[in-house]
Amino acid sequence: MTALTDEQWKKINDIVLAIYSENDIYKLREDFLTSVNSIIPHDRSFFDLGYKKNSKVVFFDPVSCNMDKGFLDSYYNDYESVDIMYWFFSQNQNDVYRESDYVTNALRDTSTFYCEWLLPQGLQCSMGSRIAYNDILYGSVNLWRSLEHGDFTDEELYILRILNKHLSLHFYIKYPHGIMKNSENDYADTFINLYHLTDREYEVVNLICHGMPIKDISKSLFISENTVKKHTHNIFNKMKISSRSQLIKLVYDYISYKGDTLTEIKNKDASQSAND
Repeated sequence: MTALTDEQWKKINDIVLAIYSENDIYKLREDFLTSVNSIIPHDRSFFDLGYKKNSKVVFFDPVSCNMDKGFLDSYYNDYESVDIMYWFFSQNQNDVYRESDYVTNALRDTSTFYCEWLLPQGLQCSMGSRIAYNDILYGSVNLWRSLEHGDFTDEELYILRILNKHLSLHFYIKYPHGIMKNSENDYADTFINLYHLTDREYEVVNLICHGMPIKDISKSLFISENTVKKHTHNIFNKMKISSRSQLIKLVYDYISYKGDTLTEIKNKDASQSAND
């Protein structure tokens, strides 16, 4: 087991606390990259979001504090598919990588990705993580160093592994069904976003789907039964339904369709409503 210093553990604890304390996913990623640089120094980095649809992995909305926007955009437009480590991100379990553990210098130095994207930025060594939980992919962290600053160490790989487990858990708690792009290029828990639910309404939906009657929902959320009825009424209006059984069916359909984009789900709902 890797032995870390008290100072390193203090920095790790501070970063972990910040992960669980931040609800804004953009700011969380921005702050994470800034703070992780104090314990895993690097020259360039980005932190994107992602999801897996069938066998295809989609990454979007990258955040970077130190990479030129032109290079960042060109990665997703032109070089993502030829990234030597792209295969790593096609899985659904959280994990970390160090490129030198998988790729020889000769293979790296002759690759299109290195010659056309890394080399112009003066970068050579990479390390990163796949953020996932319960077979749900949430995104990735990617760190690069120049040859001058050297490869990432076993100790740094160990630290990133610790941090990645907390990132994965936090994303799962906040977005238990995953994150996807919508037509406005935004992101959120897709079920909440799809029906424009408030956080409280989403809590009521979950409890209804667990079979709780109004009285028990009232006790569980510490609100009156009339308030529960009001939330339920608003939920039904937003979903264009009139019963609990329809609500449960919509939730079941959402889980079944969770590999689709929001637009595809909306089209399916619209088509189903037209046939009802």
